[in-house]
This record gives sequence, structure tokens and C-alpha cells, in this order.
Amino acid sequence: MINNKDLNSQYTIFSDNVKYYRKQSKLTQEQLAELADLSISYVKQIESNNEYKNISLTTILKISKALDIGVTTLFYHRK
Repeated sequence: MINNKDLNSQYTIFSDNVKYYRKQSKLTQEQLAELADLSISYVKQIESNNEYKNISLTTILKISKALDIGVTTLFYHRK
């Protein structure tokens, strides 16, 4: 069973990776939002990692495609 602690931990990894790979791609939050067909405020909310958010699979796919990386990459803890 997945508990809130696990969800928060995974969300933190996801959030950090979105920000990291966006910067690696030399994209602004605005550019990522446009490429992923998301609002700028939503991208900022994801990257801010203030609290766990329910993110749809569609959103995850849009972000991974915009960053040109696999979905699983967004969920692995970078060393």
C-alpha cells in the first residue's frame, strides 16, 4: 500500500527532476509550459514542490515528451 509519505517522496523526486531536466534542456518554465501544452502557473506549481499534487498521466506524458526524456526518468532519484 502506498501511504502519503511515499507519495510525497515520489512527488518530490518528480518535481525536482522536472526542474532539473528543464534546465538541462535550457528551457524556461514558460517554454516548457508551451511545449507541454500546460499553463505556466501549473508548471511553476509542479516545480515549487510546496505540497503533493495529483498529477494525471496525460500531464506526465506531456512533460516527458516536451523534455524529450522517458517517463521513468522523471521518477528516478538522480545521484
